[in-house]
Amino acid sequence: MKSIILARVSSKEQEEGYSLQAQVGRLTELAKRKGFEVIKTFEIIESSTTGNRRKFHEMLKFCEAQKEPIAICADAVDRVQRSFKESIILNELVQKGKIELHFYMENLTISAASKTVDIMMWDFSVMRAKSYVLALRENVMRSIDYKIQSGEWVAKAPLGYENYRNENGKSDIRIVPDVAYKVKKLFEIYAIGKLSLKELAIEADKIGLKSSGGKKLQEQTIHKIIKNPFYYGEMEVKGKIYPHKYEPLLSKDLWDRCQAVRTGANKKPYKYADKPFLFRGLIRCVNSGKICTTDQKKGKYNYIMYWDAAGKKKWVREEVIENTVADILDTIVIPEKVIFALEKDMKQHKEQEVAYRESEIRNIQRELATARTRIDNLFNLYVDGKIDDDMYQAKMPELKATVARLENNIKAHQKADDAFNETVICLMKIANKVGTYFRQSSNLEHRRTILKTIIRTLEINNGKVGYSLHFPFSEMQNCTSQQLWRPQRESNPRYRRERAMS
Repeated sequence: MKSIILARVSSKEQEEGYSLQAQVGRLTELAKRKGFEVIKTFEIIESSTTGNRRKFHEMLKFCEAQKEPIAICADAVDRVQRSFKESIILNELVQKGKIELHFYMENLTISAASKTVDIMMWDFSVMRAKSYVLALRENVMRSIDYKIQSGEWVAKAPLGYENYRNENGKSDIRIVPDVAYKVKKLFEIYAIGKLSLKELAIEADKIGLKSSGGKKLQEQTIHKIIKNPFYYGEMEVKGKIYPHKYEPLLSKDLWDRCQAVRTGANKKPYKYADKPFLFRGLIRCVNSGKICTTDQKKGKYNYIMYWDAAGKKKWVREEVIENTVADILDTIVIPEKVIFALEKDMKQHKEQEVAYRESEIRNIQRELATARTRIDNLFNLYVDGKIDDDMYQAKMPELKATVARLENNIKAHQKADDAFNETVICLMKIANKVGTYFRQSSNLEHRRTILKTIIRTLEINNGKVGYSLHFPFSEMQNCTSQQLWRPQRESNPRYRRERAMS
């Protein structure tokens, strides 16, 4: 059988044991052991979670173009994917007999003839990899939070300002005088209280105020400008207000007068944090084709809105859908041999995750030691009079920010390890009594993880909840003799079932 080798690293995974060369060496030996003829080697340097993964899709197109099945040899599941979106593409090619997946670390083969236990191992390996990435992503958010707390704006500068590189080569923001004057004039006109936003857009055109792309300002853009606190010296991030370090364009008094015109006395200018909804973005209305919206009434009752066949809005309490979904999960029975295999597989993966985490932390600690040495050296140069105060004040904050970022990276990996442990525990509960765990768990993210892992589609149609399950869970349903669920054949080879909401 012909095969290809897929070796992938992200920009930070160059430690020995995880490098491209190390992966290619192991996979070449794997292909030789299995008697495969290696026809191409793909060495990919790209993230598995961001962007369109151009190199990954080039590899798949190469496999599809071959006249015979191709074995894709990869070091581990997380070298191929860290999310379920690729599972759909890969599984389709597997079922068509175009590819087989051979994972070295997991000693796992996925082909059209794979057993349920192997498919489950694949799915759960993806889930574990995704949980680790999500935890690491929190580190990025912490870095952004650090900048925000320091008064730095981390996005495109508002109209009247521009992004640029300062003398130290760092990203910064400054006023564009001729544009800033027009923006301030716009606020002064609006503060009088005689113009609507639509009329204000006309005035903006008259004074020559254009967008950064040179286009006329529309009413929606004018609205965003008028309510933006950045212009008086503060910035809004996710509903919260922080002071920023940049020069303001106008006084707080002028901005307040504009808000009084815009909002009126009884309106609040800001929305705060989103409320947690279990089914947000997960249920589709059959009649409208739209994702059902969620809302909270009286501060405590969650509702899901959908449309009937006549186009009229309907509302159903979230707990009604929740109970129905729990009943669906109760129908899933996982064989004991699968549970036993999962337990063994999870122990092996824990060892792999620990090795990866320790490798990454060692790299970061070396960078951290270098940054701290540079801080010490900078201090000594200042004390010895070899650099002046301006140079010291310019360099020290940058070095301290580097130290803080690296320390956050270490904490992120440690937290990711904790998240991995929690995910393993969650998976074991899924493997035993998923319906019971779904009902009793108070962890919203765990419950949403269960829904995304097991349920492929969830929809409302004229008072009934329709659903379909991801493979292999679709094969594990234990329909009782009461026949609570009425199967309906879809174009998809799997079944969709539905039940009236009670």
